[in-house]
Amino acid sequence: VHGSKPYFADAEIVKTGNGFNLYSIDGFSETEDFFTRTPPRRIGRNMAMAACADLLVCGVVPEIWLQSWDIDDSREVDYYREIAEGVEEVLRHYGAKCIGGDLGASNPWSCTTVVQAHSPKPPVTRIARERVPFDLYASGSLGDANLAAFLKQPMPEFELRDPVPSGALFATDTSGGFFDALENFRRVNRGMELTIELAEVLSEKLRKPDIPGLDPIWTLIGGVGEYELIFAVPKGTHVEAVLIGEGKFSGTEENVFRFSYEGEAFGRMKSPPPDYR
Repeated sequence: VHGSKPYFADAEIVKTGNGFNLYSIDGFSETEDFFTRTPPRRIGRNMAMAACADLLVCGVVPEIWLQSWDIDDSREVDYYREIAEGVEEVLRHYGAKCIGGDLGASNPWSCTTVVQAHSPKPPVTRIARERVPFDLYASGSLGDANLAAFLKQPMPEFELRDPVPSGALFATDTSGGFFDALENFRRVNRGMELTIELAEVLSEKLRKPDIPGLDPIWTLIGGVGEYELIFAVPKGTHVEAVLIGEGKFSGTEENVFRFSYEGEAFGRMKSPPPDYR
């Protein structure tokens, strides 16, 4: 309703006289984000990483953090103190500051966060800045969060990540799962041809799951966010990340996303993945 360029980038980007301001707002709750069994310090760390990922995937680090909490007062003060310490751990890593917020009450608890940063040059968006052959990278492996939600286990701890390279062609995070991230690219590009090796996307333990009957690919389709960064660089560019595929642009309007698993053809992505929300 309010946005001028829906799906354009993970963060909202506002052009200024001396560059670009980036903003992102994220909401979290104990139940929707599967935090009921997760230690409180890890909750804080994961919330902060999830919010900051929207800026990191645009190639910038967060500078300012704001938060509005609706707390469940049946929890002890130490529970929220540990969440705050998890948030502070992430903010210290990036040199960001929490400058304030608001407080209310709800059951279960929920939290809304705002992160902000400035960039002197155009940030990375989901739209390819150049239509050249590219390699597709991930900041880390995927599937563990969806598996934890399925097994009703604590969420895994999200790693502290560097921003994507400033020369990245396009990027998004996996806040809605891996296939949802690919849908982000498809919405705003035309003629994109991707070939992805799914075995490189999955975490090591999911390549050989010890759960009878589990199809590991399901953990990539599920919509539980792991907030890894997916980005493309011009083909042959070396970066410190996990190479998961390659691509190019054609002169057609159709986007073609093909997959392989351990070198064998696996199929194509024909429609957006389901969203559990």
